[in-house]
Amino acid sequence: MAKILCVEDSKEFQLYLGGVLREHNLVYSTSIREALRLAEVSHDSFDLIILDISLPDGNGMRALPQLNEFFGDRPIPIVVISGDSDVLTKVAAFGVGADDYISKPPNSSELRARIEARLRWSRLQTANRNRVAMGNLQLDIEQMAVQMNVDGNSKSLDLTPCEFKILRLLMARPGQVFSREHIVERIWGIGKYVTFRTIDAHISHLRRKLSQSSVGIETVLSAGYKAVLKDCSLN
Repeated sequence: MAKILCVEDSKEFQLYLGGVLREHNLVYSTSIREALRLAEVSHDSFDLIILDISLPDGNGMRALPQLNEFFGDRPIPIVVISGDSDVLTKVAAFGVGADDYISKPPNSSELRARIEARLRWSRLQTANRNRVAMGNLQLDIEQMAVQMNVDGNSKSLDLTPCEFKILRLLMARPGQVFSREHIVERIWGIGKYVTFRTIDAHISHLRRKLSQSSVGIETVLSAGYKAVLKDCSLN
């Protein structure tokens, strides 16, 4: 049984979803604000998100980037369900982070099949969560160990727990910019006070330890940091 966040304000469609996906635990939200709050405080417990576009406080697609950001290194499928079947709307949804797009009213069998397919993908990602790889680096999550391959030889990198967690966060989403605020929340927890200078110091130490790696940490001015392959970096 999966736990699914359903962002849908129509009571009728909520009942429909509950009937079609009755073997799963559905948590309902009727607004963008409420969905973001639930995702922020319970991001570790959801396995999939069903997101309507037409919500009382705006277009649901506005929430897609932030929802993806909340789940950080545990990406989960986000399925948009909307009465808008326009191709440009679908393209826009995929462009801002949707994993699937289903037009209303959906066929119940097709809806169930597509949700189950996305859940299988999610479970596969979860099964592979113990290892994160990028370039010539491989992270063992359980052991908090980093192996770097140089000229066919494997070398261990000695990272502090904070350095490891920051590197894991960045490598899980290559190219995605993580603000310092987001790094603090994901590594130390919401409400913890950690100065930006502390984050910058950890990044500086990481860069020195990654000097022989193909993975680099790039600064995005006034935005934050992202993991890049050095061959692709402008720095």
